[in-house]
Amino acid sequence: MRKEAVIFDMNGVIVNDERIHQESWRQLSKKYGFKLSEEQFKHDVFGHTEVDTLDYLFKRHLSPEEQQPYLDERVKIAIDLYKPQIALPNGLLEFFNLLEQNSIPVAIATSARIPYTNFVLDSLKIRHFFTHIVTSEEIKRSKPDPEIYLLAAQKLGIDSQLCIAIEDSLSGIKSAQAAGIYVIGITSTHTREELDLANLVIDSFTELSLEKLELA
Repeated sequence: MRKEAVIFDMNGVIVNDERIHQESWRQLSKKYGFKLSEEQFKHDVFGHTEVDTLDYLFKRHLSPEEQQPYLDERVKIAIDLYKPQIALPNGLLEFFNLLEQNSIPVAIATSARIPYTNFVLDSLKIRHFFTHIVTSEEIKRSKPDPEIYLLAAQKLGIDSQLCIAIEDSLSGIKSAQAAGIYVIGITSTHTREELDLANLVIDSFTELSLEKLELA
């Protein structure tokens, strides 16, 4: 079945920033007396929204008023850490250009909030590549629930089964597949073995072509 659109996760896909977020959560957690192991980061933080992570840390649901100071502080830490080194992964700009040249619609479905998403898109000057951007503020249920991918496909005006998703997290892969989307896993956060749930696993965007993705 020929595919018609590509939906990108952002953290760990468009930017290899998982270590940045890990360090920002580590700094925030240390400040407020929480400790997270590597396994907890992999399974309970990566691919989840900031709100979900706060609930996980505090073992209860925080009200919006309680959440906001922590959310703002965490994003500021991440931006300050990442600003001097932010860059696109190898081959991604060329892939963006290829999709644009072939008029293939592209969207983002990210668990990040608007402030950090804007920081990434504006710092890298890549906003123009995306037809639609869906952030955590627009959904009620985070990955692995399919809501965010279904919403991205809806905004694109394309049946989810005709979309391709590119993900780095286990929860993200499950989210996209639950929406009926063909998923490419990229090994920026997890190993090939850990990503074996994906339909295709790559190590770099240089491995992708329109023919390989059935976009041509």
